[in-house]
Amino acid sequence: MGKPTRRDLLKGTGALGAAAVVDGALGTPARACPLVQGRPEQATTVSDRHGVLDVAVIGAGVSGAYAAWRLLGPEAERSRKLKELRQRRGGPLAVALFEGSERVGGRLFSVTPPGMPHLHAELGGMRYVSSQPVVPDLVDHLGLPTDPFPVDEPQNLVYLRQHRFTQSQWNDPKVVPYGRPAAIRGKTPDDALLSVIERFVPHADTMDHQAWDKIKPTASADGRHLYDIGFWNLLLDAVGQEGWTFLRDGLGYGSVVDNVNTIEAMEASTADFVGSPPPQYQLLRNGYQTMPEELVRRFEAEGGTVHLHHQVRRIDRETVDGEEVLTLALSVWPTGRPLTVRARHVILAMPQRSIELLDPDTFLFTSDQFLSDLGSIIPRPASKLFLGYDRPWWEDLGLNAGRSVTDLPLRQTYYWGVEGKQPGADPANRNALLLASYNDLSDVEFWNELLTRPNRLAPVAVTRPPRPMDAAAPGTLVDEAQRQLRELHGPHARIPDPTAAYFQDWVQDPYGAAYHFWQVGAKSWEVMPRMRHPLPDANLYVCGSAWSTGQGWVYGALSQAELMLEEHFALPRPTWLSPSVYLGA
Repeated sequence: MGKPTRRDLLKGTGALGAAAVVDGALGTPARACPLVQGRPEQATTVSDRHGVLDVAVIGAGVSGAYAAWRLLGPEAERSRKLKELRQRRGGPLAVALFEGSERVGGRLFSVTPPGMPHLHAELGGMRYVSSQPVVPDLVDHLGLPTDPFPVDEPQNLVYLRQHRFTQSQWNDPKVVPYGRPAAIRGKTPDDALLSVIERFVPHADTMDHQAWDKIKPTASADGRHLYDIGFWNLLLDAVGQEGWTFLRDGLGYGSVVDNVNTIEAMEASTADFVGSPPPQYQLLRNGYQTMPEELVRRFEAEGGTVHLHHQVRRIDRETVDGEEVLTLALSVWPTGRPLTVRARHVILAMPQRSIELLDPDTFLFTSDQFLSDLGSIIPRPASKLFLGYDRPWWEDLGLNAGRSVTDLPLRQTYYWGVEGKQPGADPANRNALLLASYNDLSDVEFWNELLTRPNRLAPVAVTRPPRPMDAAAPGTLVDEAQRQLRELHGPHARIPDPTAAYFQDWVQDPYGAAYHFWQVGAKSWEVMPRMRHPLPDANLYVCGSAWSTGQGWVYGALSQAELMLEEHFALPRPTWLSPSVYLGA
């Protein structure tokens, strides 16, 4: 078979998923109400006499919203590079933010169920860790209220291999139905995984991200670099099939122990949880989507413009009055009207799949190095199902917060909250919200088969309108989830019919994945700086969580955006962020 062409590498078919919009959906389809309203047919209005923007930011997820805001924020006045752009223009910078969908937020998608104005179904990112760089400081700077996010509470349930016990019983070998090797017997899944990691990286439980970055190029096992070993392979050798199955089932995530880059997997499982006292999970009280929305509000207040329903299809280079610029070919929906936008600098705040969906003749794809770096990560599927009820039935079982874990396709169930217990809510309101299923990898496919799905053989059309973010869940999926919830919680559970249901699978285009992870063999410390500026002779940059240390976390998206701005736009570190904060390679 001959070497594939770059068209072959890029055209792909994509895994098909759906944010279910189907017959039999429960209740009224729920859309997140975008607080930044789009003007679909408005042409770009911020450009100079030649029709050229200074910076076009593509993608209004959290990294794009952050980059756009920072370019017009107070520190921009101290950037030599931005000063030169202002002098060329003879006035304020012309910065525009383009988004293909109808909303700001990307994979931060917060839906407020009817009758629960103070609860928000987080169908994408849902929490951060207090120790993570950038996020806590940015949350404080933006004035976004937070609350603790409980996870493993001792009274919560574990249901594995049809055995039901509580989180407090992990240490009892007579209760846990796995023939674990002596090295991890009597340990919780978290402690067992850490003990294996520390066989290869001593004192891993004390290492932060900076310490991990120092050892990544050299850390080895049996004469092989850890970055060249699949984590599943290493764990199977270390604890056997039964031990590996215990970790996969008990952790609640198959992806944590999957065959990805071992050194990166080890860091992801430890570095964010270093400190004394241990860092804590937090959530944004009004929904995680409020972070990019607030960033966009501030961006617009500084003179930036936002263009929703503007889908980028292709990027070219051309010369205008002796100046090389980047030309963006867009489709403006709902009509699909073509629009050309020119910019001196372009920031692609886009995940892997969104970049792959660009026209294959986009000039970026002429670089073999870029194609290699683009493929250095693996897309990971994950989906969520939220169910609303007229009462918190789980409290009858002594369950109040945190999660229960199972090897059923539900995998993780979070007791999200009761409306009347939220700050500012009516105490008499007993409506309650449950994250009924948070699952990944093969379990996603189980739930997708209960959806009405697009034709798998239909060709991908890069000019089609983006699918609306409509998260109504179909009745067939809800019925199966109810059945599994009854099995997880046991014969004493009295589970009423739900009043609301929302489902989101992030494999759908243009996202392609819920998050990404480094391929075996990838040298992240080399790839990340290259991706921030893929071609030395083009003013084009990439940022987001896909190629970051914090893959799957907002801090990965923000850290890469901040490093890109500091390195390539000469932006000084913002005053609200400590100069000593380590942002990664």
